[in-house]
Amino acid sequence: MSKKISQADLSRIYQGELRKKGKRGISEVKDTLRPTVLSASRNTIFLSHSHRDKTIVDKVLMLFSELETEVYIDWMDKNMPEYTNRTTASLIKTKIDNSNKFLFLATYNALRSKWCNWELGLAYSSKGENDFAPLPIQTKSGKWSGSEYLLLYPEMQFDTTDLTRPLKGHEIVITFSDKKTVTLEEWLLIDKNITSDN
Repeated sequence: MSKKISQADLSRIYQGELRKKGKRGISEVKDTLRPTVLSASRNTIFLSHSHRDKTIVDKVLMLFSELETEVYIDWMDKNMPEYTNRTTASLIKTKIDNSNKFLFLATYNALRSKWCNWELGLAYSSKGENDFAPLPIQTKSGKWSGSEYLLLYPEMQFDTTDLTRPLKGHEIVITFSDKKTVTLEEWLLIDKNITSDN
């Protein structure tokens, strides 16, 4: 049965990857996943999030550690201005347009962020339903109260009850409004000219 992931779940996944890879290995994974220039040859995801959730972002990155994908994070981009301005908005718009997928990290902070809500609207108007998904993150108390408008979009959830073993991509599913469900790997390949090794 699919469920929303919690901050505690993310911590378990992160600790498992830390035991397996060590601090240096985790750092290397993060460096590989967080490009400033999006590659045309790999799947690319724009991760919309609140800057107040940086520790959650680090843990979310581990979900993509075994997949051929890159995750763009604006505060890692050295081309971003030090203070937000018109250039910031222009660069973010370009990065959203140039990414294959858009993932909205739906946390309490992100739902109240004017930047995140602007990115959400921008991405939904420029990308189709197949290229867009919120990832709701429950609080440490296990609660999540999102906005009603998020119910219009596909949603990333976890199709597992055992997050202690190594994370496999098939445990992450995207559920569309027609209740169709695809794995994370399938979602990354939708509308992308990338062939699977299978």
